[in-house]
Amino acid sequence: MKINEKTGEVKARLVLKKNKVTRRWRVKYERTDRLDKIDSRFDTRRSPFKLKKLHPRNIGVIYLYAVAWLLFSIWVPSTWLTWLTHRSVINQQSILIVVALGLLVPLSAGVFDLSIAATVSASAVTVSWLLVDHKWNVVPAIVAALTLGLLVGVLNAFLIVRVKIDSFIATLGVSSVLTAYSVWRSGNRSILGLPESFKAITDEFAFGLTRTVVIAIVLAAGLWFMFEHTPVGRYFFATGGGRDAARLAGIHTDRFISGAMITSALFSAVAGVLLSSQFGSIQAQSGAPYLLPSFSAAFLGATQFKRRFNVFGTVLSVIALQSGVKGLQLAGVGSVWVESLFFGCALIISVGLSTFQKRVHGGQRRWWRREESGPEYLLGRLLGWGPRKLSNATDSESDKNEWWHDPSDSEAHHHKP
Repeated sequence: MKINEKTGEVKARLVLKKNKVTRRWRVKYERTDRLDKIDSRFDTRRSPFKLKKLHPRNIGVIYLYAVAWLLFSIWVPSTWLTWLTHRSVINQQSILIVVALGLLVPLSAGVFDLSIAATVSASAVTVSWLLVDHKWNVVPAIVAALTLGLLVGVLNAFLIVRVKIDSFIATLGVSSVLTAYSVWRSGNRSILGLPESFKAITDEFAFGLTRTVVIAIVLAAGLWFMFEHTPVGRYFFATGGGRDAARLAGIHTDRFISGAMITSALFSAVAGVLLSSQFGSIQAQSGAPYLLPSFSAAFLGATQFKRRFNVFGTVLSVIALQSGVKGLQLAGVGSVWVESLFFGCALIISVGLSTFQKRVHGGQRRWWRREESGPEYLLGRLLGWGPRKLSNATDSESDKNEWWHDPSDSEAHHHKP
């Protein structure tokens, strides 16, 4: 096919071939020499770095952490501006990071796992019971606790994939069963007297940080690599984005949902082992406080950086929220109710921001445009963007009923659809 080099274009023409009329198209093209200078006033090429990445909507957790630093540096500088305070926050919340990281996998696949807290308690009670009452060695006891977590994940996967029970209901029922197991196995008492070799797992590693922090960093790095650089991570997000569409695209969604539930249970079992080693004693309800903070951190992290569930956003959310709780406790605001209040508000705000971004910034409407925020929305009523009377008597009655009318707009772009 020849193209006119002078004009750079060839128009469409009809060609008769084998008693069929077909149309051959030639596309107009324009070549720009690389040496030609481009006027910067009309250059539409985008920079790889965009200022909107610094918007609070994208990195709000960092701004929240900066505000907490500034507030508590002025409020309680003697205790806040010390490495001991922040070291204790990181050491204490490394177990929460492990649980929240495990929760990311089922959430990315579009299912819930409400049994994470009960799995933490069950694995902690199991390893403590084997070490104290039956005098098992450390390694077999840990393997038994992790095996319990594996069985819990398989049970959750079976109920969701095979029995077709909703993940919310299935994991809630399994959580109740695991709680009953923990109470029965521990005798509803604290298990004390764990061996020193087992407590050494969470001893200090470097700079005052414990080995639990190192384990959390290793698990976070592995999970980040899977999500961002492997097809498995993309398949998880495809399954969570649309299970039917992913299945029609050739993805075995049942396998990925099963793998997500097993991974979450294994992470919770690891957190239970670390919890019993760090505190040296365990109770049947020791893992219950990790349920709400894990969901709060996961959903708040999903509104950061990538607008989906991601590792960096979750880890930073845990650190920022727990630092705020720690600062309020140092200031004497409260020590019992403040953490529940903090994480409950974080969960509500994070889910609300996620819904707001999908509706407003996802293309449904723009709140700053009058034609897309009319009187049917609360913001439109507050700003007075409702129906108004037209002073021109020659306008038609239909125009008077419009909530916003521009007579000069002949194509009716600003009329209510």
